[in-house]
Amino acid sequence: MENIRGELINFLMVAIVFLIGIFVVFRIFLKRFKFDTKNIEVYGLLLNLDTVSLISISASTINYLFLVWCTITFQELNVIYIAVMLLLVIISDVVIDNFKGLWVSFILTAISCGAIEIIHLMFRYLTKETFSYPILLILCLVVLFVFLYYTYNLLRGINNVVVKNKYLKKKKYTV
Repeated sequence: MENIRGELINFLMVAIVFLIGIFVVFRIFLKRFKFDTKNIEVYGLLLNLDTVSLISISASTINYLFLVWCTITFQELNVIYIAVMLLLVIISDVVIDNFKGLWVSFILTAISCGAIEIIHLMFRYLTKETFSYPILLILCLVVLFVFLYYTYNLLRGINNVVVKNKYLKKKKYTV
């Protein structure tokens, strides 16, 4: 239990560094932001969201960051990590009244958990049993695929927010 608490504290520090990085990037881009380009549509999309939609996008983003963190640290999956992922999925879907899509989100989270466990097993095999370049290549390809899969789930969550938001239905946004 102590190890899990330490890992969650490590994740919290990674999340804070991530948020500071996003803040710095946004500050740099806002200085060079031109309001006469197509980029205003994405910026306007974020400005027109209500608090509930922002909570949903935030939960999806934190879930994405948590999944990436579990993958790149080669953590063994445990009940607390699964509970954190499911809690974030529930928050992101329930606050926007997406109860029909909740089951799909649960299935996609189960697939993500399976991917994390497969990556952990492959990493443990490479480090504890036998090192092999073909298995290392397969591990790298699986990690790349999983990152793309996580990104798809994040964009799917953002799309659910945009579709459910009654104020954005009248406007046409391109991402």
